[in-house]
Amino acid sequence: MGPAATTPPPGPPVFSGRLTRTRDRVLVLVALLVALWLLVATASTPSLAVSMYGLVPVVLSGYWFALRGVVVTASVATLMFVVDKLLSPSPELAGGTLWLAALNRGLVLVGVGVLVTVLLQRQRTLLLRLRAREEELAELESLRAALTPADVPERPHLRIATSFTPAEGLVAGDFYLVADGPGGSTTVVVGDVVGHGLEAARCAAFVRVACATYARFTGDPVQLLQLANAALAEHGTGPTQFVTVVCVNISAPPECTVRWAAAGHDVPWDLDSGAPLPGGRVGTPLGIGAEPLTIETGTSSLGSGGGLLIFTDGLLEGRSARRDRSRPLELFGEERTRAVLGEHRGEPPAAVLEALEQAVTAFAGGSPADDLCLVALRAEPLGPEPGTATS
Repeated sequence: MGPAATTPPPGPPVFSGRLTRTRDRVLVLVALLVALWLLVATASTPSLAVSMYGLVPVVLSGYWFALRGVVVTASVATLMFVVDKLLSPSPELAGGTLWLAALNRGLVLVGVGVLVTVLLQRQRTLLLRLRAREEELAELESLRAALTPADVPERPHLRIATSFTPAEGLVAGDFYLVADGPGGSTTVVVGDVVGHGLEAARCAAFVRVACATYARFTGDPVQLLQLANAALAEHGTGPTQFVTVVCVNISAPPECTVRWAAAGHDVPWDLDSGAPLPGGRVGTPLGIGAEPLTIETGTSSLGSGGGLLIFTDGLLEGRSARRDRSRPLELFGEERTRAVLGEHRGEPPAAVLEALEQAVTAFAGGSPADDLCLVALRAEPLGPEPGTATS
């Protein structure tokens, strides 16, 4: 018994559907042209008005087949008029007058068809741009929710608050991360991608995911930044796109040792005094190259009630998005920032961030010119050991 006959697989359904749709449209145009022929042939006194019924198939062909369909359909409609006049000559349209009338009809049909086609193409282009913009905004909203989440994971003996104020008109790449570190430690990362728009947000999301992935395996801020930089170099960035990042690791209580490293980013501050954390050396931003970053770790201790402030440049460089160009540029600056911290010394992190956000927003006269991304934390006092009697 021979092998069973096999039937060839059917063609792609999308391609088949396009062929069917094209065939149906061509049949509609042919039917309209035939109806036009009958109208011209049976009219007692054919005029320009009768011939202008040819605009119906011409406009449809432009909608379906663009300029090529306009030229073909208009040529066929004009040729039908000429053939009818040659078969049924009339004194009004004889000799050169016939060809002049044919030329006039052809120019009108082609001109109107081209105009309608151009307008339709422009409308389609605008609709495609609008749709692409809507998709981009939807992606930006989802990325923004991932880059600056409203909920912060609870960490033992730490009160952590975050704040994000978007800039006016532009979407940048600010982000923060609070993650579990090894040995019960806590890792906080704050970063800013140079640039604006969707590409900056995508780059920020990639760096944030890389830091979140590696934070579980290392409590060394320098090593974490090195791993993130290697991942970013392999992933690739734009020719002028790089990322400034600061990473802080706080060991589990009771030590609460703070280790920090910064790649092109502002050094963390003491939450009450506004003094930068001591030690360390800021290195180059991520994304400059695949070579190891030259960064030194800074180390300090976070005593009970002590706090840290980690921020992007939208704080110190806070300014109005609609400033008067005739006046010199004025930034919010370190002095104003430290004054706010001094007024709210010892307060919960959320209250301090709220005060900073209100101060920068008031200084900028509304939404600032750059994103404002803040993370504040304070060490909570340790309670007595379980089983310890208290007097």
